[in-house]
Amino acid sequence: METKLRIAIAGTGFGEKYAVGLTANPQAEIVGVFSRRPERAEAMAEKFGVPFSTRHFEDLLDIPYLDAVAVVTPNSTHAGFIRAAIAAGKHVICDKPLALTGPQASRLHQAAEKAGVRHLTFVPYRFSPAAVAMKQAMEEGQAGRVVNVRAGWGVDLTREPLRWRFQRKLSGAGVVADLGAHVLDLLTWWVGPIRRVLGRCKTLVPQRPAEVGSRRRPVNVPDECWALLEFAGAGVGSAALSWNATRSQRIEIEGDHGLLAYQSPSLLQWLNGRGDFDPSANLLRPNLGQTTPLPLPGREDFSRQEDALARMFGEVVSYLLGGEKPDCLATFREGAEVLRVIGAIEKSSESGGWVEVPGEPD
Repeated sequence: METKLRIAIAGTGFGEKYAVGLTANPQAEIVGVFSRRPERAEAMAEKFGVPFSTRHFEDLLDIPYLDAVAVVTPNSTHAGFIRAAIAAGKHVICDKPLALTGPQASRLHQAAEKAGVRHLTFVPYRFSPAAVAMKQAMEEGQAGRVVNVRAGWGVDLTREPLRWRFQRKLSGAGVVADLGAHVLDLLTWWVGPIRRVLGRCKTLVPQRPAEVGSRRRPVNVPDECWALLEFAGAGVGSAALSWNATRSQRIEIEGDHGLLAYQSPSLLQWLNGRGDFDPSANLLRPNLGQTTPLPLPGREDFSRQEDALARMFGEVVSYLLGGEKPDCLATFREGAEVLRVIGAIEKSSESGGWVEVPGEPD
């Protein structure tokens, strides 16, 4: 097992959070920063003491002794950068969603496996103490056999201009990929694979003002989604996702022994210094009138943003250096699985009927 991970970061938006987490780890060294806006790459490199910055992604791959690349760029660029990193024999961590479509993500997973590189889809909610508590409770069977699952999350973006997330060629499936990538990942992590879906997607804000100027332009992604979910193991469920209302992330897993209830404000907003982060996980036994809070493992690490990022990327660095993969890390396989569910939801919305979630192609 190597003693130091030399990693480059592509992306200077949320990529700065990666840098905070990585610089807290003595086993990691950031050796390069990429942005298509060179002034941003230079500023981030200077801020974190990184020796090299560039506006050309391929320059990162030429850095001597480079071990891994973190891809934290707009969704539409993920697949191309990942393919280049895999071809260069580098380990890769990519911010969710892994790609724009399920088939595209599946090919990335297969390429990474064939090349023998380690690969991760970064889904930060898996590290939340409440999410870990839910995973443990499900593994212990505290709810019993799953009967029904209800999930919902809303972020009010009704007044946002036409940024990249509202354009299909840049973001993919709109709210389904943006919020759904987190929620559907948690559901498949806790409950198991989703076998088929019935989805309804709508665009309630069909035009938005351009970022520059006052002209309004069309939106071509859904901002509202509701889906019925049928799990492969047991139980059915639903997921409601919205860019038109603010609702905390909430998931209920009802079993024949009790109900597990998870609630969380936005972890991403908190990491960006906005709002508080006080997630909860409870076991309810309605027949006994009991509500028992679940212990939240690692809660002390989420008192400050810097500590939370250090915890997250401590797990990432350990795995990319050759360690065992902990449950809280999602590989490209899980990232591709979630994107196949997202694709099935959109396909169902178009066809009006149930759609089977495809498995990974051979």
